[in-house]
Amino acid sequence: MTFAPEALRAVGPVGACSMLILAWAALGGPSWTWWAGPSLMVLSVVLLGFFRDPRRATPSGPGLVISPADGRIAETGVTPDGRVHAAVFLSLLDVHVNRVPISGRVISVTRCSGTFHHAASERAARENACVQVEVATDFGPVFFRQIAGRLARRVSCRLKPGDYVVTGQRFGLIYFGSRMELHMPSGAHLLVECGKRVRAGESVLAELVSEVRS
Repeated sequence: MTFAPEALRAVGPVGACSMLILAWAALGGPSWTWWAGPSLMVLSVVLLGFFRDPRRATPSGPGLVISPADGRIAETGVTPDGRVHAAVFLSLLDVHVNRVPISGRVISVTRCSGTFHHAASERAARENACVQVEVATDFGPVFFRQIAGRLARRVSCRLKPGDYVVTGQRFGLIYFGSRMELHMPSGAHLLVECGKRVRAGESVLAELVSEVRS
């Protein structure tokens, strides 16, 4: 089992603190150090589990859109501008590492401030803080949005404009569960429905068709 690099910043201080307290206890520290040190060590192990990064076998094929997040399909539909839309809700227990849904060139990475409603609600999609990535693909532009949740209120995105990304590539992480939005060209054929469980880098969400070029 591997772990996301963000784990070092989140878990490292807790683990280091537990080691210091355990060393203090071994040197004759106060009685509370004998329970505080082990307790923090257990906490660091639990936190590390939230940053697990399992291997995934990514399907290949022209126009396949792969789920960018683990979780449950919370919403599907068509946006007012005609784009096909799907949303994945990540629970606290889901893998939080995010993966690129389709290969292409990163056009923009936009960080938006906002509120922190419960990630399963429609208000979260409209109002929560998020990071939106636009990727130019052979099938038209695809947008995916990491939406911060109520608990940790943080997302990590390692992409920058100009990067070339490939389907299934790890690109970031939503801390402790939240919501991932995906917007595809109008010709996308959606292959999932609300309530379906999906896995990042593995589950096929949709199939795109090539743009008509004159």
